[in-house]
Amino acid sequence: MPEEILTGLIKKQIKIEEGLVTTIKKEVEGTHNVAAKLLLLEVQMDSEKHAMILEGILDVIGHKDAKPLWDTLIESYVDKLVVKKNLENHIKTEEAMLEHIQREVRETKDEGIKLLLEHIASDEKKHHEILQTVIREAYKIRP
Repeated sequence: MPEEILTGLIKKQIKIEEGLVTTIKKEVEGTHNVAAKLLLLEVQMDSEKHAMILEGILDVIGHKDAKPLWDTLIESYVDKLVVKKNLENHIKTEEAMLEHIQREVRETKDEGIKLLLEHIASDEKKHHEILQTVIREAYKIRP
């Protein structure tokens, strides 16, 4: 059954992500270079985030009456509107953060700091695109 294969793959990936978190925590303790430490911490947080997302996917797959993610309904119309409004507000916040980061990039002459700020900006752009997709797909009128 394909879902069983997917579930197994996801569980394996969760273990890999969690193992990476453990390894990186040890590496951070022994790292004295600030830039390297910051990047290791980011990878650690990304792996923690990935593991949580994968756990959420397992929850969706594990429901008895599992539906495709976009077909999962928010139970209450009011809740649906509140969630959509919160996501839209978060998009506005992400846009403001992106503008702020871009200004910081323009203001620094330190190439290392610029690299880190541009990386944050890249993440903010990805978040923006994902939030827009969620709003577009989760709130689409379906037959």
